[in-house]
Amino acid sequence: MWRADCDWRTSGRMCAMKHLFSTATRSLCLALGLTVIVQAANAQSDRTVALVVSVGEGTARADQVQSQLQEIGAETLRAVNPNNAEVRSVLRRFADESEDARAAFVYLDMPAVTFEGREYVLSDSAGLLAYQEELGRGTDLFTQSIPLLAFARTAALAEQGGAVVIAVNEPETGLPDAVSVVTEAPTTVPGASAIVVVDAANSEPVLQTIAAAAVGDTAVEIGALLRRMVVHDGVTVSAMPPLPIMLREPPASVVVPEPQVPVTAPVPEPEDVEPVVVAVAEPEPQVAQETLEELIILEQSLSRGAKRNLQRRLRDLDHYKGLVDGIFGPQTRTAITEFQTDRTDPPTGVLTRRQLLDLQASG
Repeated sequence: MWRADCDWRTSGRMCAMKHLFSTATRSLCLALGLTVIVQAANAQSDRTVALVVSVGEGTARADQVQSQLQEIGAETLRAVNPNNAEVRSVLRRFADESEDARAAFVYLDMPAVTFEGREYVLSDSAGLLAYQEELGRGTDLFTQSIPLLAFARTAALAEQGGAVVIAVNEPETGLPDAVSVVTEAPTTVPGASAIVVVDAANSEPVLQTIAAAAVGDTAVEIGALLRRMVVHDGVTVSAMPPLPIMLREPPASVVVPEPQVPVTAPVPEPEDVEPVVVAVAEPEPQVAQETLEELIILEQSLSRGAKRNLQRRLRDLDHYKGLVDGIFGPQTRTAITEFQTDRTDPPTGVLTRRQLLDLQASG
């Protein structure tokens, strides 16, 4: 077949070879692309992540939920009384983590209102939380709040999907006309996870459902968890997940090998053994004690991937419960301190060179 890059001076055989080479190259690129996609999908199979945000009186409840989600095995990101910019920043960060996870779960304990058919959550800096008559308008929500749907879309980014549970607090100072407190779950929309809504004052059954799953269920499936919640009065859900979403996978079955009958081998006759000369190792030279400033510089030189690896090691040792994100925040510092205390090392919260090597070797 003749192509545009073949003219009367090019032989038919050469054109055919060009066409064959071009087709083979495209096929190879397509195959490599599919391989990368499959590998990326397989890499998402283990992590579960959770976001917990509280504003006002819901802090104690949210702390309780965070502990239970950690018990289930989720890496948690926590925000307490964040302002509007902080909520948006946390949500963007959680979106990145959700894309790299099997399942995602969001718990919100904060004021939520509806205006012109849409639901919004109010951060700690929202002016409507200090509403005074004639000084606030419903349109203030566009700059002072976050759409509830944004959290549902973020949870849906996980490989299997996720869910949002919100315990709604009512603002104490009233609300402008046309703005009302959210009392039931919104209508489901494509590309968003399920949303469960409950009044904060009546949220105890929801909290107990999460707590029971944390300590009693070997496997935790989000759809089953939501169904246990909505049987209680005042708890509504936008829609149940259409497919299973495993927040905690069931334990793998252990195959017990059949006992083997030992075979008695003949005892060899002793041979003349030459004496073994034991070499005495010279003591290693003493290494100068590293200063805290040097250790901080060492830590800053680590790549994001290396920090993720250290967080995984701390998580395997049951010290770290946060997100494996390569960011050394307060949760990572606490985990490092616990690790150092277990070793009877000074609890500085910053790893020494020896501790770094030992953590890396533990994997």
